Formats: sequence, structure tokens, C-alpha cells
Amino acid sequence: MADDFERAVLFSFDQTGNVDAALKFRAVAYCNDTKAQPLSWQLCLEKYSSTAYMEVRFWCLQTLHEILVARYDQLDSNVVKQAVLSWVRNTNVEHQMPPFLRNKVAQVIVALVQNEYPHKWPSFWTDLLGMLPEGPRVVDMFCRILIAIDDDVISLDIARTQEGIKRSMQLKDAMRETCLNDLAEAWYNLLTAYQSANPELAAAVLNTVERYVNWIDVALVVNERFIPLLFTLLSSPSESLKGAAADVLTEIISKRMEPQNKLGLIQQLGLGRVCAQWGNGLPVQDGEYELATKYAKLLASIVTEVLDSCKKVENQLVSFAAVGVAMDEEAVQEATSTCQAADKLIQDLLPAVLATLRDSEDEVAIAVVPFLNSWVARLKANQKRTGGVSQEALQHIPAMLDSLAVCARFPQDSCNYALTAQDAAEAVAAEEETATVLETRQDLFTLFKNTAKLVPEPAYVFVGKQLQGVVSRQKAEWQDVELAITLLYQLGEGAADETLKPGSGTLGQLATGLFGAEVPAWHHRLVVSALLETYVRFSKVMQQNQEYIPNVLTVFLGDSGMGHPDEAVSTRACYLFSRLVKALRQNIRQFVREVLQSIQGHLVRIATHPPTDGGQAAAKAGGPGGAKITTMGAFLPATDDRLYAYEGVGVLLGQEELPAEEQHAYISALLQPLIHQIEASLAAASSTGSGAVAGRPAPTLLIQQALEAIARISKGFNANLCTRVRPEIEILDCAPFTVGSAVNRQPNEVSATCALCLFAHEHESRQTVNSSNSP
Repeated sequence: MADDFERAVLFSFDQTGNVDAALKFRAVAYCNDTKAQPLSWQLCLEKYSSTAYMEVRFWCLQTLHEILVARYDQLDSNVVKQAVLSWVRNTNVEHQMPPFLRNKVAQVIVALVQNEYPHKWPSFWTDLLGMLPEGPRVVDMFCRILIAIDDDVISLDIARTQEGIKRSMQLKDAMRETCLNDLAEAWYNLLTAYQSANPELAAAVLNTVERYVNWIDVALVVNERFIPLLFTLLSSPSESLKGAAADVLTEIISKRMEPQNKLGLIQQLGLGRVCAQWGNGLPVQDGEYELATKYAKLLASIVTEVLDSCKKVENQLVSFAAVGVAMDEEAVQEATSTCQAADKLIQDLLPAVLATLRDSEDEVAIAVVPFLNSWVARLKANQKRTGGVSQEALQHIPAMLDSLAVCARFPQDSCNYALTAQDAAEAVAAEEETATVLETRQDLFTLFKNTAKLVPEPAYVFVGKQLQGVVSRQKAEWQDVELAITLLYQLGEGAADETLKPGSGTLGQLATGLFGAEVPAWHHRLVVSALLETYVRFSKVMQQNQEYIPNVLTVFLGDSGMGHPDEAVSTRACYLFSRLVKALRQNIRQFVREVLQSIQGHLVRIATHPPTDGGQAAAKAGGPGGAKITTMGAFLPATDDRLYAYEGVGVLLGQEELPAEEQHAYISALLQPLIHQIEASLAAASSTGSGAVAGRPAPTLLIQQALEAIARISKGFNANLCTRVRPEIEILDCAPFTVGSAVNRQPNEVSATCALCLFAHEHESRQTVNSSNSP
């Protein structure tokens, strides 16, 4: 039965809500008063050993740790040392001690070590290592103590004060002088003893080795005994033991040292021969995701360290030559041999690297991407020096491009829907998956574009095969179609402008092939999104291949573009249509009638269905729209990116080359419905108020939408055309005054008035700019 002290601790830790708040408050106060007593450390030692409650044990350990850190001079350290060492021996004997308590015991011991070792407790490591033969429970505590020492004192990856950094250095120096040889011997013996009998415990030992490798003498673990043992553990049936061995090897090869020494170390370890056998994939079973990640990091570390060492040696040669310092022939020969050996090792390991890049798990695949970026950068630097890329490197480029494509592909079991989501859960799942894929693709596509710039033709051939492969199969999976189109877009994004000019070669041919193709799965929202973006990206190619314009316009203006049921897709299509028209306005002029007929329904829907979500759809569509705050302080809804459709039509109609009568008719047909919408909405507001009627948007929103549509149309017309060349189309300039008179009839409609003022301000600014640019 618990005594008063134990009950107070139990009440203070209660998370069930069954303890009265006032009682819990008194219990916490009682525990704090007890903790503040000078002899509270004695109570902690006594209660830890006698209580049956884990909460009380934790409180005792926590309090003892605080005293050791803040009031060390108040306790008898010899008594405390004897007690905690007995706890290490008796772990799990009398009570099943959970891991959090074992970690706390380790933390208390480390607090003692910080105060006592090496001067007051020089035998600490001898005492600790001497207990290891007592069995697994002591070995477990030994590992936890080593990890706690690294966490609380040694590791500089954790932010520390200047005093903490000094203490870290002092402890490492003391360990180098007194115990590291014994510690390394203990690691070896424990691994030998437990690798079969208790693989999980052996893995815990390796986890401590990993923590210490980066600062101890490498010879303690790189020797004729330890390295063969690590390779044996790499073949263990235990997944955790294999992964821990891989982590230790990764830390070993990542140690800082001179480049020649680093290459010599990697060759001595023989890891190149082992990893070169992974050309068909990492040696893991299905479901061993964590192990695959560790192997991928090991492989990435090997090739990265080899490449970095080679670059350092090369840079030394270049630096000496640049300042005119001659190196002796032997040193030059040694450096040349080092680089040749490094290149040979990289070439041997590249198949394994590319196989890892094809892994189905993103975290596994992405581990090797930084190395590949560095490798391509080195090839580019060598290309500048030598004028070309070596044949040894070129033979790996097609396989690298293929692996990049595999890694960048949406998953086979994708949750991305084709048209519209069935429910909110499906929409969220698709959005999360897309965000993950896009994040992964950032680095992949950077590598892809850098490779294409380095050796364009292999990249063109690869993308061409991808496109041909999907176009020739009308039942091609949407993932493959989307990827092929996106890769073409990436080629265009990374290409110089001259490669897109007439007769420039393969890239333009790839684009025209897509323009005229019947694309499979083109109604899928991700496929058509990629398709529209690519059309705009290659609009310069379309200028010289105008026969494809009708097909492209059909996609933009049809059910797969502005009419797509997914709002994000249709909104983005409006924006991209505006960009396409600006790039091809003269080429599209001959299709004005067809464009206006096809887009009319979309324009009506945009004008009569203003957004009521604050522009969230525009944000999801990835367009440039955003919230707008007027200079008068009034807040208007975020810009509706669908209005770019009106802007595109305005650019198309604002061409002086259009017949005057035809132009005037088109403009009138566009503006009259918008002016009518404003007048009708003002009339509705005067009779029903500014609120929305059931099933219809609020009148003020309809007014704002129509005003913005008129403003977007007028962007395509310059003042010279409207006032000098063709004054008969001054209806465009008269529109705001017509609307203004209507608004004046409802002076209390603040939102409409603000919208008109904003419109007039933008309209006047634009006309001023246009006038200044007119001849």
C-alpha cells in the first residue's frame, strides 16, 4: 500500500482526470517541497529501491538527476555511485524495468560522470566494463550509458554552451588517454558473443559504436579483426543487426581525412566489391524498408566520398598549376593514379547507384540523388576542360535517365482521381500524394535538366521514346502519359531559346509530335495539366507549325481544359490560355471566330459564378492570383484566376489587323452582357439588399466579377487604337462611365463602389501607360 509520499507522486503524475484538481495541486506542491530539502537525495535512493510504483521510481531518478546537475555539493557522491552501480547490476531482477526508466538511470550515471570523471572517479570505465560479464541486462545498460554520454556530453550536433563544448572536449581527451582501447575490445567481444545469441542486443552495441566512430582513432575499428566481423554481421539473418552494421560502415567511411587516405580506407574496407554486386537491386527482402534505407545511405556515402576525394586531388593539381608551382613527377603520378582509381570505382558502382534510384521507396531512391548531381557537375567541369564527356560516363547516361523516370513516376496504386473526387477523404489523399511526388521531383528534375544540358541528344532520344511509347498505346496508363509529357516540359524549361527556333533539331520535333498526337488518358486531370503547361512552354515552336494550333485550342477550350470538372484544372487552363494567346496572338487571329464560339460558355460561367471561397480555388490551381487589398483599405475577394480567360480574349481582339467592323461587333458582344449583369445586380440589390438570394451569388459579387472581367478585356487594347485608329470601339472606354452612373444610383453599396474605384484606377493607369507607349 502506498504511503503519503508515494500517493503524492502518483497524484502529481495523474493524467486520467480522476484526481481532484485541488488535490493534484497540493500533491505537486508537496513533491516540490520534498525535492527542495537538503537530504532529498537520500529519500530518492531509499524510495527507488523500495517502491513498487514506476512513477515513484521515475520521480526519484528525475530528482536525483536535477540534484547532481544543480546541487552536486549537497550529496555524498560515493553513496550515490554505489547505489546507481547496484541499479545497473540489478536491472530487471526484482522489477520489470521499462526502457524509459533504464534511460533515466543512464542519465543519472552520466550526470555523475560529468562531475567525477576522470579526477574523482578515474575507475569509472573499469567499473562499468567489469560488470559486462554479468549478462545481457548489464550490456543493455552499458549501451544506454554510452548513448547518454554522447547525447548529454560529447555530441556537438546538439547545441551546447561554450562550457558544454569545453566539457565535451575534456571528456573525449580523457577517454582517449584511459579507456578507448578497452572500449573497442569490449565492443568486439560483445558483438562476437551476442551476434547469434541475442541479435537485438548486438545491434544495440553497434548503435553505440556508430555514435563514437566519428571521433575515435579509426584504427580501433578498422583492423584485421573488426572489419571482417562487420562484414559477417552484414550477412546476419537479423535485419536490425545488418542495418546497424551498415550504419557503422557508413560512419567509418564518412570520417574526415586526407583524400588519398580516404580512398585508401575505402579500398582497404573492400566495400566497393560488396556494393558492386547490388547492380540488380539492394540485397533486402520485401518489407525490409528500414534496412534498404540504410544500405542506400551506405552506398551513397561510398560514392560521394570517393567523388569528393577525387575532386580534392584534381583541385590540388589545378591550383598548383594556376599559381605556377611545379609539382614533382612522383606527386603528379600519385595524384593521377588516385583519380584513375576513384573513377574506376565510381564506374563499377554506378549500376548499383542507378538500381537504388529505381527503388519503389522514395526515401531509398532519393538517397543517391545528391551524388548523381555532383557526378554530373564533375562531368560538366571536365567537359569544359577537355571538350567532351568520356565514353565510360556516356554509357551510363541512358540508364540514369531511365532510373530518373522510374523514380519520378506517380505510384502504380496512385490515389489520384481522374476527374473529380468522390468525397473529401479522396481529395485529401490525392492532394497529399501529389505534394509528396512533387517534392521528390524537385531534385530529380534538377538532375534531369542538368544531364540534358550536359548531353542533350541522349536526353532527347530518351524522352522521344517515352512519348512514342505512350502515344502508340491508347490504353497507356495515365502515370506513364503524365510522366512522358512532363519530361518533355522539363526539357523545354532547361533548354536555351535557340533550341526552340525553326529547324533547331530534335527538341522542336518532339514538341510538334506532341502537338499533333492523340494523347491517351488526356482527360485525367494530371495528364491534361501537364499537357497544357507543355503547350505553352513550346509556343515558340507552334509559331512555325501553325497547323497544330486548332488541335491545341480544342484542348484548351474543350471539356479537358476550361470545361474540366476539376476546378483547379479549369482555372489553370484559363490562365495558360491567356499566356498562349499572348505568345501566339498573330497566329491565332485567323481562328478568332472559332475561339469566341468555343469560349463563350466558359466566359458566361465565369462572369455569373464568382468565387465565394476567398480565392482558394485559384490558390489550388497554382495560378498567380492572390488576395487583393485596395489602397483605400477595403478588402476585395482574392483574384479569380478564371478571369484570365477574358484577358486572353482581350489580347486576341485588341489587334489592329482585325477588320474594324468585325472587331467592334466582337467587343460589343463581350461587353453588353457584363454591363447588363452590373445593372441587373444593382437593381436586385436595391430591392433585396446586398445579400445573396438562395441559389444565386450576392449582387455585389456579380458586380465585382463583371467589373474585373471588363478590366481584363481592356488590357488587350491600347489607347491609340481606341481613340485614334478606331474611335468607333470607344465603347470599351465608355463602359466604366456607364457602370459608374449605375453605381451612383446606389451610393450605399460600399462593396460595389470600392470595386468601381479599383477598376477605374487600374483602367486609368493602364491607359496612361498605353498612351505613353503609342507612336
